Amino acid sequence: MKEAFYGTRRFEDFQRRCELSRTVLSARLRDLVAVGVLEKRPYREPGARERDEYRLTDKGRSLAPALVALNAWAERWLVNEPGPTVTLIHRDCGASVHAVITCTSGHEIAAAREIVATPGPGARPVQPGEPGAPA
Repeated sequence: MKEAFYGTRRFEDFQRRCELSRTVLSARLRDLVAVGVLEKRPYREPGARERDEYRLTDKGRSLAPALVALNAWAERWLVNEPGPTVTLIHRDCGASVHAVITCTSGHEIAAAREIVATPGPGARPVQPGEPGAPA
């Protein structure tokens, strides 16, 4: 998904950037198309056969906040380089991009301990014996 956000569209480019076997990459792209975060669109290079490229759907683009947050987490905890491996920039003004969690009242959430999970309107009761059921 990260590569699709960075603008990668073609199978060979995904393969080169992700360093995956053709079989694994094919399966992953097929799954992302099946769940509706990528869509296949045909293209044809001059003198070549028609192929498909992969483009983000609205559903896929809506993952941007999660990917921005994951990028920040990876840069903090996984990268040993002296600086970021990628910088995310706002196209319109050139400022760096970062994820912020806020409540609907506008308060910025700085730590996970400030968040409480409660059942929403679509929640179903936990059945006895299921994970999370009272003992």
